[in-house]
Amino acid sequence: MMKSPYPRKAALSAEARDCLRALTPGHDIDRPDHWRAGVIFASPHSGNIYPQAFRNASILSSAQLRRNEDMYVDRLVSGAVAAGAPLLSARFPRSYVDVNRAPDELPEVWSDGPIKESARAQAGIGVVPTHIGERTPIYRRPPSRADARARVDQLYHPYHAALKTLIDEAQSRFGQALLVDCHSMPGFAPMGSRRPDVILGDRFGQSCHPETLFNLRQILQAEGLSVAVNYPYAGGYVTEHYGKPDTGVEVIQMEINRDLYLNPITFAPKRGYDDLADRMSHIVRQIIDSRAPQALAAQ
Repeated sequence: MMKSPYPRKAALSAEARDCLRALTPGHDIDRPDHWRAGVIFASPHSGNIYPQAFRNASILSSAQLRRNEDMYVDRLVSGAVAAGAPLLSARFPRSYVDVNRAPDELPEVWSDGPIKESARAQAGIGVVPTHIGERTPIYRRPPSRADARARVDQLYHPYHAALKTLIDEAQSRFGQALLVDCHSMPGFAPMGSRRPDVILGDRFGQSCHPETLFNLRQILQAEGLSVAVNYPYAGGYVTEHYGKPDTGVEVIQMEINRDLYLNPITFAPKRGYDDLADRMSHIVRQIIDSRAPQALAAQ
């Protein structure tokens, strides 16, 4: 019998099977009773399920693993659903799979095909992170190629399929789509200066029309929030990949300053949380109102 020239598919580890079982389905879609405008909100990094098998494989504490998490961001923008727009949220943590990276943004050792040349992937902060930041390893021994690929296949791709479906549906219903990709950022820059309350990213004018960015900035400022644009967060893979304003699809990344609402030691909401939650409810409603068909027709 001739030996097959193709290697047999590598088996998943018990750790990978346990983690994927705990994390599937990998995302939630909350749909409004009545979708009022072509707006979609997404929170790709607020997933907070850390399976025991993942924690056992990591050399980091639970608190260290959570430092990459956009804590409570999905809750802060959850008012979008009642206001008439869907909300897509990842359930898995960013330290397990990062959906704001390209699917081929992998170290060469994990690749069984073409890879995206990426300094982030080589630093361990690609689609399947091996580090938090660029200097803190997550594992004593990184997962196998089979385990890394399974994360991409079973969590990353279904999230993006859901996002693409929502964008296509918005275009079909309303003739256009605006994705607001919601994140959080550390309250202070490395040199110690406090960051603005919100940073909006449009890939330096590439992912949305100028008037869309201007409108969103005005809405945020009217709620008393300080706003900067593109520095140091211009938008990641989602903003770059989906933001094609000439085709009717716009994307803006919105980074919310964690100093507004989060205790950095306990990770619990601090005194400002309720105030920010109220303001964010007003903000998401105004964004949706501004994109309703009758509002667009009047422009």
